[in-house]
Amino acid sequence: MRPVENYEVFTARPDRPLRHNGNVRAASPRDAAVYAHLMYDEWRWREMFVVPSKALVRVIRPE
Repeated sequence: MRPVENYEVFTARPDRPLRHNGNVRAASPRDAAVYAHLMYDEWRWREMFVVPSKALVRVIRPE
């Protein structure tokens, strides 16, 4: 059994830019995509991405 990871969900509508919309927990990127689509399917998105949280690179850190 694969360990469960956090995935960040990013979406864009036809009239709006890409934005962070939330997160899901899943054991694989494919499962994360399914969960994201089920949980965040509130608009007709132009784009939807899932990204493993561990892949995000912090550019500015709070002091």
